[in-house]
Amino acid sequence: MHNKIVEQAQHSIHAIHDLIHAIFTNHQGDGAARIDELMPAFDDNFSMVTTSGTIVNRAQVEQMFRGAVGARSGLEIAISDMLTVWQEGQSVAIRYKETHRLNQQETSRLSVVVIRIDEHSAQWLYLHETPLS
Repeated sequence: MHNKIVEQAQHSIHAIHDLIHAIFTNHQGDGAARIDELMPAFDDNFSMVTTSGTIVNRAQVEQMFRGAVGARSGLEIAISDMLTVWQEGQSVAIRYKETHRLNQQETSRLSVVVIRIDEHSAQWLYLHETPLS
């Protein structure tokens, strides 16, 4: 499956992780401001399952990011292995691998995100992260 909706969703995955990287590293000193760019991408009813199995809502995600500004200087984030697993209308579910490298350590997770595409934006509805050993 490869079409404009999938392309927009894949672009959103990369753009969101670029913002998350900017928040965690605060390399440009604008990590807190980047949260204001990031949060509109999450639907008001957004929820996610974290790598620890905790279910969090949009407000909790925002609180986590506000507490993490600059907390991971030197972090690298790589996105790979994107695969569309479902699409209906303007919504798509994409599985991808997310790898973090920091201080000579590497951790990875498989994530499935459900994204709704409208005329001018991508709205993240749901995210489920599973850690890889």
